[in-house]
Amino acid sequence: MVSIAIDAQGASVVRPWHDAANADFITLVDSQNSFGAGYNLKAIPYGIMIDEAGRLVQPPFNVNVKNQKTLTILEKWLSDPDYNAMLLREMEPSNEPAAKTTTEAAARFQLGLALLEVGKKEEAMAEWRKALGLDPQNWIIHKQIWAVEHPDKFYKDGVDYGWQKAQLEAEKNKP
Repeated sequence: MVSIAIDAQGASVVRPWHDAANADFITLVDSQNSFGAGYNLKAIPYGIMIDEAGRLVQPPFNVNVKNQKTLTILEKWLSDPDYNAMLLREMEPSNEPAAKTTTEAAARFQLGLALLEVGKKEEAMAEWRKALGLDPQNWIIHKQIWAVEHPDKFYKDGVDYGWQKAQLEAEKNKP
């Protein structure tokens, strides 16, 4: 089993899940959302497929190993060398620039991470709330706020998706 984390915080959060799944693949943790920001990703978890030469062969996608379509794609990619070549041929680069509000939201998200790292939780939360105001459909920002405010809903016994759904409904109904 191999597990790689970009930072200690990410490793401590991911390792139990990785180990419980008996995963035999490499796990990279993007706790600073560097990759996510580069691809304008707004939800987690996401997966990326990188071949042995280090080439991105599939754009980031929603990872749900309970979804048969996801499993079929991954199994084919792992078992059929020609499939990797086909994915590389079909992949089209995205040259769409991020909107100004998205860029500012990403910057505020990063600032919040830096503030949290030095123990300035309230200032971090304020930056994330500003970021969310700029990019309200960004679930990474939503979940970061929720995870800091309610770590028991994210880390202790797993992610409480029912609680998240209730939070979304409550936020929609706020005046």
